[in-house]
Amino acid sequence: MSTAASFPPEPPPLPAPAAPLLPSRAWRQALWWRAVRWGRVLITTTFLGTALVGALVAPWQSTLLHGPALGVVLGGVAALATGGYPREPAPRRLVVHATAAGVLLVPFGAALPVLGSLGGLVALVVLVVGPLVAADQLAADPAVEIRDAVEAGAVLPALPTAELVDRWLVTDELLLRSGRHRARTAEVRARLLEELSRRDPDGVTAWLAAGGGSPRPHLRTDGDVAG
Repeated sequence: MSTAASFPPEPPPLPAPAAPLLPSRAWRQALWWRAVRWGRVLITTTFLGTALVGALVAPWQSTLLHGPALGVVLGGVAALATGGYPREPAPRRLVVHATAAGVLLVPFGAALPVLGSLGGLVALVVLVVGPLVAADQLAADPAVEIRDAVEAGAVLPALPTAELVDRWLVTDELLLRSGRHRARTAEVRARLLEELSRRDPDGVTAWLAAGGGSPRPHLRTDGDVAG
Protein backbone atom coordinates (compact mmCIF):
# COMPACT_ATOMS: atom_id res chain seq x y z
CA MET A 1 0.00 0.00 0.00
CA SER A 2 1.63 3.17 -1.17
CA THR A 3 1.41 6.26 0.91
CA ALA A 4 1.21 9.38 -1.16
CA ALA A 5 2.27 12.59 0.44
CA SER A 6 -0.74 14.73 1.09
CA PHE A 7 -0.52 18.47 0.87
CA PRO A 8 -2.99 20.89 2.35
CA PRO A 9 -5.22 22.55 -0.21
CA GLU A 10 -4.10 25.90 -1.45
CA PRO A 11 -5.89 28.78 0.24
CA PRO A 12 -8.29 30.72 -1.94
CA PRO A 13 -6.93 33.94 -3.40
CA LEU A 14 -7.51 37.01 -1.34
CA PRO A 15 -10.21 39.28 -2.69
CA ALA A 16 -9.09 42.47 -4.32
CA PRO A 17 -9.45 45.47 -2.05
CA ALA A 18 -12.65 47.32 -2.57
CA ALA A 19 -12.45 50.69 -4.19
CA PRO A 20 -12.90 53.53 -1.72
CA LEU A 21 -16.43 54.90 -1.54
CA LEU A 22 -15.15 58.46 -1.28
CA PRO A 23 -12.61 60.01 -3.65
CA SER A 24 -9.12 60.70 -2.40
CA ARG A 25 -8.22 64.08 -0.93
CA ALA A 26 -6.09 64.96 -3.97
CA TRP A 27 -8.97 64.07 -6.31
CA ARG A 28 -11.40 66.18 -4.29
CA GLN A 29 -8.97 69.11 -4.32
CA ALA A 30 -8.52 68.82 -8.07
CA LEU A 31 -12.30 68.73 -8.54
CA TRP A 32 -12.75 71.78 -6.27
CA TRP A 33 -10.07 73.82 -8.06
CA ARG A 34 -11.54 72.90 -11.43
CA ALA A 35 -14.93 74.10 -10.20
CA VAL A 36 -13.35 77.33 -8.91
CA ARG A 37 -11.63 77.87 -12.25
CA TRP A 38 -14.93 77.50 -14.12
CA GLY A 39 -16.55 79.72 -11.50
CA ARG A 40 -14.03 82.45 -12.29
CA VAL A 41 -14.85 82.17 -15.99
CA LEU A 42 -18.59 82.31 -15.26
CA ILE A 43 -18.30 85.30 -12.93
CA THR A 44 -16.02 87.22 -15.29
CA THR A 45 -18.20 86.59 -18.34
CA THR A 46 -21.43 87.40 -16.51
CA PHE A 47 -20.09 90.53 -14.82
CA LEU A 48 -18.41 91.98 -17.92
CA GLY A 49 -21.35 91.20 -20.19
CA THR A 50 -23.84 92.77 -17.81
CA ALA A 51 -21.61 95.82 -17.27
CA LEU A 52 -21.39 96.27 -21.04
CA VAL A 53 -25.19 96.36 -21.26
CA GLY A 54 -25.28 98.79 -18.35
CA ALA A 55 -22.75 101.09 -20.02
CA LEU A 56 -25.24 101.57 -22.85
CA VAL A 57 -28.09 102.61 -20.57
CA ALA A 58 -26.43 104.22 -17.54
CA PRO A 59 -25.96 108.01 -17.45
CA TRP A 60 -22.46 108.81 -18.63
CA GLN A 61 -21.88 111.18 -15.69
CA SER A 62 -22.48 108.33 -13.25
CA THR A 63 -20.28 105.92 -15.20
CA LEU A 64 -17.37 108.33 -15.61
CA LEU A 65 -17.46 109.85 -12.11
CA HIS A 66 -18.85 107.31 -9.68
CA GLY A 67 -17.29 104.25 -11.33
CA PRO A 68 -13.64 105.33 -11.02
CA ALA A 69 -14.24 106.66 -7.52
CA LEU A 70 -15.69 103.34 -6.44
CA GLY A 71 -12.80 101.55 -8.11
CA VAL A 72 -10.27 103.61 -6.16
CA VAL A 73 -12.10 102.82 -2.91
CA LEU A 74 -12.26 99.06 -3.52
CA GLY A 75 -8.67 98.94 -4.78
CA GLY A 76 -7.48 100.85 -1.72
CA VAL A 77 -9.35 98.52 0.63
CA ALA A 78 -7.84 95.49 -1.11
CA ALA A 79 -4.35 97.00 -0.88
CA LEU A 80 -4.72 97.71 2.83
CA ALA A 81 -6.24 94.31 3.61
CA THR A 82 -3.70 92.28 1.64
CA GLY A 83 -0.22 91.66 2.97
CA GLY A 84 2.69 91.92 0.59
CA TYR A 85 1.29 94.70 -1.59
CA PRO A 86 2.91 96.01 -3.77
CA ARG A 87 5.97 93.73 -3.57
CA GLU A 88 4.35 90.40 -4.42
CA PRO A 89 2.48 89.66 -7.65
CA ALA A 90 -0.56 87.94 -6.09
CA PRO A 91 -1.61 90.98 -3.97
CA ARG A 92 -1.02 93.23 -6.98
CA ARG A 93 -3.37 91.11 -9.08
CA LEU A 94 -5.99 91.22 -6.33
CA VAL A 95 -5.82 95.03 -6.14
CA VAL A 96 -6.14 95.34 -9.93
CA HIS A 97 -9.15 93.01 -9.96
CA ALA A 98 -10.82 94.89 -7.09
CA THR A 99 -10.25 98.24 -8.81
CA ALA A 100 -11.64 96.99 -12.11
CA ALA A 101 -14.67 95.48 -10.36
CA GLY A 102 -15.34 98.80 -8.63
CA VAL A 103 -15.18 100.75 -11.90
CA LEU A 104 -17.61 98.34 -13.57
CA LEU A 105 -19.95 98.04 -10.60
CA VAL A 106 -21.90 101.18 -11.56
CA PRO A 107 -22.85 100.04 -15.10
CA PHE A 108 -23.39 96.51 -13.77
CA GLY A 109 -25.95 97.78 -11.26
CA ALA A 110 -27.62 99.96 -13.90
CA ALA A 111 -28.14 96.95 -16.18
CA LEU A 112 -29.94 94.74 -13.65
CA PRO A 113 -33.32 96.57 -13.73
CA VAL A 114 -33.17 96.77 -17.52
CA LEU A 115 -32.66 93.01 -17.88
CA GLY A 116 -35.75 92.23 -15.79
CA SER A 117 -35.95 88.60 -14.70
CA LEU A 118 -32.63 87.87 -16.42
CA GLY A 119 -31.10 90.56 -14.21
CA GLY A 120 -32.33 88.68 -11.15
CA LEU A 121 -30.68 85.50 -12.45
CA VAL A 122 -27.44 87.40 -13.05
CA ALA A 123 -27.52 88.81 -9.52
CA LEU A 124 -28.16 85.30 -8.14
CA VAL A 125 -25.17 83.87 -10.03
CA VAL A 126 -22.91 86.64 -8.77
CA LEU A 127 -24.13 86.30 -5.19
CA VAL A 128 -23.75 82.50 -5.15
CA VAL A 129 -20.62 81.86 -7.21
CA GLY A 130 -18.77 85.07 -6.37
CA PRO A 131 -18.26 84.34 -2.64
CA LEU A 132 -16.99 80.82 -3.42
CA VAL A 133 -14.37 82.15 -5.81
CA ALA A 134 -13.44 84.95 -3.43
CA ALA A 135 -13.16 82.53 -0.49
CA ASP A 136 -10.79 80.31 -2.45
CA GLN A 137 -8.68 83.32 -3.38
CA LEU A 138 -8.52 84.55 0.22
CA ALA A 139 -7.77 81.05 1.56
CA ALA A 140 -4.76 80.66 -0.70
CA ASP A 141 -1.55 80.70 1.32
CA PRO A 142 0.33 83.93 0.50
CA ALA A 143 3.59 82.11 1.17
CA VAL A 144 3.22 79.77 -1.79
CA GLU A 145 4.69 82.20 -4.30
CA ILE A 146 7.29 80.18 -6.18
CA ARG A 147 10.89 81.15 -6.06
CA ASP A 148 12.94 80.66 -9.20
CA ALA A 149 15.22 77.64 -9.42
CA VAL A 150 18.39 79.61 -8.63
CA GLU A 151 16.97 81.05 -5.42
CA ALA A 152 15.45 77.70 -4.51
CA GLY A 153 18.84 76.02 -4.91
CA ALA A 154 20.32 78.47 -2.41
CA VAL A 155 17.49 78.30 0.12
CA LEU A 156 16.43 74.64 0.15
CA PRO A 157 19.60 73.15 1.71
CA ALA A 158 19.01 75.25 4.83
CA LEU A 159 15.44 73.98 5.37
CA PRO A 160 14.49 70.90 7.41
CA THR A 161 13.24 67.88 5.51
CA ALA A 162 9.71 68.26 6.88
CA GLU A 163 9.47 71.71 5.31
CA LEU A 164 10.87 70.40 2.02
CA VAL A 165 8.06 67.83 1.99
CA ASP A 166 5.53 70.58 2.70
CA ARG A 167 6.90 72.63 -0.19
CA TRP A 168 6.68 69.61 -2.49
CA LEU A 169 3.01 69.22 -1.60
CA VAL A 170 2.48 72.94 -2.20
CA THR A 171 3.86 72.57 -5.73
CA ASP A 172 1.35 69.76 -6.27
CA GLU A 173 -1.43 72.17 -5.35
CA LEU A 174 -0.02 74.90 -7.59
CA LEU A 175 0.09 72.58 -10.59
CA LEU A 176 -3.55 71.63 -9.98
CA ARG A 177 -4.69 75.21 -9.42
CA SER A 178 -3.24 76.88 -12.50
CA GLY A 179 -0.74 76.43 -15.29
CA ARG A 180 0.53 80.01 -14.95
CA HIS A 181 3.68 78.97 -13.06
CA ARG A 182 4.06 75.48 -14.54
CA ALA A 183 7.60 75.99 -15.90
CA ARG A 184 8.95 77.56 -12.69
CA THR A 185 7.14 74.97 -10.59
CA ALA A 186 8.82 72.16 -12.53
CA GLU A 187 12.23 73.75 -11.93
CA VAL A 188 11.61 74.12 -8.20
CA ARG A 189 10.32 70.53 -7.97
CA ALA A 190 13.54 69.32 -9.62
CA ARG A 191 15.57 71.17 -6.97
CA LEU A 192 13.37 69.77 -4.21
CA LEU A 193 13.76 66.23 -5.51
CA GLU A 194 17.52 66.69 -5.78
CA GLU A 195 17.76 67.88 -2.17
CA LEU A 196 15.48 65.14 -0.84
CA SER A 197 17.50 62.51 -2.71
CA ARG A 198 20.71 63.85 -1.19
CA ARG A 199 19.32 63.57 2.33
CA ASP A 200 17.37 60.32 2.12
CA PRO A 201 18.08 58.38 -1.10
CA ASP A 202 16.46 55.16 0.15
CA GLY A 203 13.31 56.99 1.20
CA VAL A 204 13.05 58.78 -2.16
CA THR A 205 13.54 55.46 -3.98
CA ALA A 206 10.74 53.86 -1.94
CA TRP A 207 8.51 56.86 -2.49
CA LEU A 208 8.96 56.84 -6.27
CA ALA A 209 8.56 53.05 -6.39
CA ALA A 210 5.22 53.46 -4.59
CA GLY A 211 3.96 55.63 -7.44
CA GLY A 212 4.61 59.11 -6.14
CA GLY A 213 1.87 60.79 -4.16
CA SER A 214 2.84 62.27 -0.83
CA PRO A 215 6.47 61.62 0.12
CA ARG A 216 5.71 62.07 3.82
CA PRO A 217 5.26 58.36 4.72
CA HIS A 218 8.55 57.37 3.08
CA LEU A 219 11.05 60.03 4.18
CA ARG A 220 12.79 60.35 7.54
CA THR A 221 11.99 63.66 9.21
CA ASP A 222 12.27 62.78 12.92
CA GLY A 223 15.10 64.68 14.52
CA ASP A 224 15.92 66.23 11.19
CA VAL A 225 18.31 69.12 10.94
CA ALA A 226 18.82 71.26 7.89
CA GLY A 227 21.67 70.51 5.56
